[in-house]
Order: sequence, then C-alpha cells, then structure tokens
Amino acid sequence: DTQRDLIELSNENMLIALRDAIFYTLLVILFFLGNFRAIIAAAFTIPMVFFSTIAVIWLIGGDLNLVIYTAIILALGMLTDNAVVVLENIERHLNELKEDLQTAINHGTKEVVGPIWSGTIATIAIVFPLMFIGGFPEKIFQPLIFTLIIALLISFFLSITFIPKLLEALYKRGTSKTKVELWFDKVYNKTIGSLVEPYVSVIKFSNGKNRMWRRVILTLGVVLILVLSLKVIMPTIGKDAMPPMDTGIIKAQVMFSSNSTVNSAETKLEPFLKWLHQQSWATTSSVALGTEAGVLSLGSGNLPAEATITIYCVNRFDREINIWQIEDIIRDKISHLEGIKKNDIYDFGATSVSTIKATLDVRLKSPMVDGLAEKSYRVKEALKEIKGLTSISTSWDKDFSEIVLNIDENKALSYGITPFEIAMQIPVRGQVVGLNADYQSLNTQLVRLYLKGKFGENEQTLRLLPIHTPMGEIPLEHLATISKSLTFAKIERDKMLYSIDINGYRANRPVSHLTDDAEASLLNIKNDNDVIMTQEGDIAQIDDSFSRMTKAIGLGIIILIMVLISIYRSVKMSFIMIAVLPLAMIGAAWGMLLFHKPSCMPSMLGILLLFGIIIKNAVLLIDFYQKYKEGGEIPFNSAIESVRVRFRPVMMTAFGTIAGMIPIALEQAVGLERLSPLADVAIGGLLIGTLLTLIYVPMFAYIVDTKKEKTKPITEIG
Repeated sequence: DTQRDLIELSNENMLIALRDAIFYTLLVILFFLGNFRAIIAAAFTIPMVFFSTIAVIWLIGGDLNLVIYTAIILALGMLTDNAVVVLENIERHLNELKEDLQTAINHGTKEVVGPIWSGTIATIAIVFPLMFIGGFPEKIFQPLIFTLIIALLISFFLSITFIPKLLEALYKRGTSKTKVELWFDKVYNKTIGSLVEPYVSVIKFSNGKNRMWRRVILTLGVVLILVLSLKVIMPTIGKDAMPPMDTGIIKAQVMFSSNSTVNSAETKLEPFLKWLHQQSWATTSSVALGTEAGVLSLGSGNLPAEATITIYCVNRFDREINIWQIEDIIRDKISHLEGIKKNDIYDFGATSVSTIKATLDVRLKSPMVDGLAEKSYRVKEALKEIKGLTSISTSWDKDFSEIVLNIDENKALSYGITPFEIAMQIPVRGQVVGLNADYQSLNTQLVRLYLKGKFGENEQTLRLLPIHTPMGEIPLEHLATISKSLTFAKIERDKMLYSIDINGYRANRPVSHLTDDAEASLLNIKNDNDVIMTQEGDIAQIDDSFSRMTKAIGLGIIILIMVLISIYRSVKMSFIMIAVLPLAMIGAAWGMLLFHKPSCMPSMLGILLLFGIIIKNAVLLIDFYQKYKEGGEIPFNSAIESVRVRFRPVMMTAFGTIAGMIPIALEQAVGLERLSPLADVAIGGLLIGTLLTLIYVPMFAYIVDTKKEKTKPITEIG
C-alpha cells in the first residue's frame, strides 16, 4: 500500500511536459523573430535556468515533486518574457536602426534592462504574499512560489548577461538571415504583425472628434464585458478547493450490518475481490477491516464489519476509461453484495485535506444523543435529491443489537454470588484479562476475552450459559432476565457535543453547487432548535482558503502599486498599469469555462501570475512611452509609437508564456489536473488581457498625461 509508483510516474510525466514546454516556447520565438540564432540562445538559456533552479533547491534541502516541476515550467514562460524582450530589442537595433553588432547588443540590452527588472520585481511583489497567508493555501503554494521567485531572478540575470554575450558569438559571421528565416519573417508580418495598424487605429479613434464620448464608449464597453463575464460565468463554473484528480487510486468504504463479524464481512467480500483482480484496469488492492475494540479514535474508526478497500488502477494514459467511470462500475458491483449497508466509492484525494471526511459533510450536533440518529435519516433523505452525488451515508447509526441483562440481585445472593461476579463470567465485550509483552520490541498488547461457541450464537443459547456459583453451575436465565434492544454501534463527539455526519461523495460536480443545493434542501430541517447543523465538507476549506487568497491578492496589489510608484515616480502611470489588470479577468473567466474548470485555489494563483505578466507588458509600454515623451514627442504620438515598437515583444511574451503552459493545460502528467486551472486562467487571461493592454495602457497614458501641450484631435495632426 504505497504511492511510490504514482510519484515516480508523475515525475516522469513532468519531465516530458517540461520537454514539450521548451519545444513549444522555441517554436513561438522562431515564429516571431524568424531567427535561428535566437532559438539557439534561448535553447542554451532554458536548461541553465532549469539546472540553476534545481541546484538552489538542492542546496536548501528541497526535493523535486509535481509542484516544483510546475513552478519551473511556469518560470520558463517568465524566462521567455525576459529573453524575448532582449532578443527582440537587439534584433530591432540591428535591422531597423541599422547599428553595428556591438552597438546593437549594448544599446539593445541597456534599453530594456530597466523594464525587465521592473517587470520581474513587479511579478515577485504580487505573488510574494502567498508564501505567508497561512493555512492550506500556504502549505500548497509556498514551495511553488519560492521556486518561481528563484527561477525568475535567475532568468533575469541570464537574460541580461548570458544572452547578449551568446548573441555576440553567434553573430560574428554576420547578421544576415537565411531564406528560411526570411520566410518566417514574411509569415509573421502577414499574420500577427499586420495587427499593429488596427491597434494604432483604435488609439487614433479614441482621439478623434467627440473624443470624450469615444473614450467613454471604449472604457464603459470593456467594463460592461468584464462585469457580464464575471456575473454570468463565475456562478456557472462554481467553486472547488482543488479540482478532481484522476490519480488511479480508488477508495471504497464498504459496510455490512453492524452486527456482522469480521469473518462474515471477509466472506461476503470474496466474490467482489475475485472479480476485481480479473479486471484489466486494476493492478493491486488492499483491504482493512474493522478497528481495535474499546479504542478512542480521533479519526474515522471502523466497525468490525466495515472495510476500507484501496484499489490501484493502471495510470490514466494506459486505460480507456477514467477513474469516475471505474468508480461507477465498482459501485454497481458492490451494491449486489449480500447485506451491504454502506457503499461509498470515491477517488483518492477526493477532499482537499485528509481531515475532511467527505466532499459534502452535513454535521448534526446536540447535547443529547437521543434523536440524533433519527434526525440524520431526514437529512439523508433530503440530500438524495441533489444532482452530482454518487453516494450518501451516515457516520453511525442506532442499529447495533444489544443484549440487556437485568440480574436479580436477591436471587444471585441466595446462590452465594454477586452481580459483579456474574458479569465477570460473561466475556461478550472483549474485556482485558491480561497483557502480552514482547521484550525485544518493548511492545505490549492487551489480551481480550470473547465468548465463542454455542453459547454466543444467539439470545436463546446465551440463556443456557452456565454460571459458576458456590452451589454449582446454574443457567444464566435463572439469575437474570435477558432482553434484546438496539443501541449505537459507535458514538462521535465534536466539541463536547454528540455529533453525526451525513457524508455525500461526488464525481466531479463543483463543491459550491453541491453545497448550495444542500442548503436549499435542508431549509425545513434547519428550523429545529435542539440540533446544530453545520457544513463541514470541502466548502469549509474553500471559504477559508478563498478568504486567505483574496487577502493575499489585495496585499500583492498594494505592494505592486508601491513598487511601481517607487520605480517610475509617477502615481498616475502606476495606477494606469494597475487599472488594466481586472480586464484580464475577462479572458480568465472564459478560459475556465472553456476548459471546464471551477474557480479554485490554483486558478486564483493563476490570476496572480497573469497579473504579473500583464504588468510586465504594461511596464514595457509605459517605459517606451516615457522615453518618446522625453525625446520631445507629444503624449498622443508617444502612445502610438510605444504600441508600434513594443507590439512584437508584448505579443511574443504572451504567446511564449502560453506555449510554455500548454503541457500544464493539457494535463500531460498524473496530478496536473489539480494545477491545470492555473494554466487555463493564464492562457485565457493572456489572450484577452494582452490585446486589451495594447489598447488601454497607451490610451489612458496619453489621456491623463499632465504635459502642458494639449493632445490635439487626430483630425488636426499632420
């Protein structure tokens, strides 16, 4: 019973995903730059970032896992941001400004060092708070953020040192391009490159006649799209702490009658286990029955006839059906077993943390145990109407058969025996009668005594149990009256109150939808004053995690504003760069909808990373806008020129990052289902956010510019 195979497979898959991410990124660079030497420079730099990051992790005692690999893949996208800006700017100085090689490398690199550093610091500033928000999000994302920050700093250093030096060596034989490179240039200019003028036209439109109304239309139009997208899409996709994941491991919680023995449960399970091992999708399984009697359990203690079955399946790349389809097959097969009472089949890691019992967990609490089980029946019936639940069960019940022995004290004393001495002769509860010690291991086990044989078969044979007295052996029924009743098989408590959980398991419907439906179904039951009803499933973790991450995003934006103000010494320009961030949420929302992913913690992290990349692009635009202004251009012309000059690096940054995230979005590794929303958000957000950034950053920049000479309407220029 180990996860070794799963971990090894996941790591192997992530290396393949890393390879594919590098390949896709290099293709993007080739398409935008049409330069094989730039490909060589990037191909050398990417492994250096990878191995340097791993070296730092090794030095601080870290290890490699799915989260670390994901961070490195994300960092490759960030490396692309830095590298392509340097490569593209050197190319521009060589081809457009016709500078010699050394001058082009020096000027091209120096020109973008500031924007690259500003963008790197801005990205770190916005994700940094996630490392210290506490709780589950910090535990999950701290290694990822830390690795990402290391990789970002390394990639910045390499992009301004190694890449210029490498290009100097690669260009020694000349800067002319081959026919293939010229063909890529031609393809770019006829496709994405041809979009520059439409962007310029939009900015010119914002400065035409009745420019105030034009700007209002452009601004309110995009705000309306943002509001409608969030209002319609976010409730539709729902919320999860972490999205469902096909790990290939299935857990089955199977329970027979509370009065059954371990042996009878084993016998009833044998046909199922025999069938299971004949299935092509199953590899191994393990079964754990019951728990130790008389033990106070702080977890989910099982009854003797309750089995926890762990089923290991072939990995999802080597089978035709997914884990939820397999669960349906198993659930149907177990439902035909004799005397089945509980049949909960769910995927390993179905809840965000192991301390949560089930995806949907309605907990009833009361100072009185009587009536609690009956109330749970009503809740269970109400939950059966909810779509998306595969099974519903209660954590305990009042269905355990109990023999009540009422000893006639006077009659017992007349035979020279006390009621206590009679009770000591009836070993039906597994009383401790001795200790079994192992001196080598220093372990001690309790020796318990159980009633076995004909006298323990049923109530009638128990009546004939011989009781030793000073006057000889006497049947038990002569000393006591024996009756039968039902009692609790086990009892759970929560904060000194009796508690019972009604657990609901799902396939992949979002937790927020399940919880909302449950709340609606339980409205009438909640009116009871003697019972406290709470939601203890994944929704509790979702509320806590989303609250923490929302605070982290808010703090990150505040830190980002302070960083931008300190770098550019302009409050207005800093707020312009921040103002375009929400616009990227349009694409983020549509990305989650199209990829069928709920809003979750990875998607919120994706939003932060998305903001970081959008800020880097905004920094590039504002930096060149200010340089053109310093050169004597009016604000409007500076805005247009910043778009013309920075269009290619901004688009290349976006598409390079998207290319690097494709393996994550396609879930090319086991376990990436949990982190793929991060890529889905980033891809959708970058596609839309980049397009809008190229319009609204320069437009807002020239509108709010306080330079004395007024921006003339477009009809009066030239």
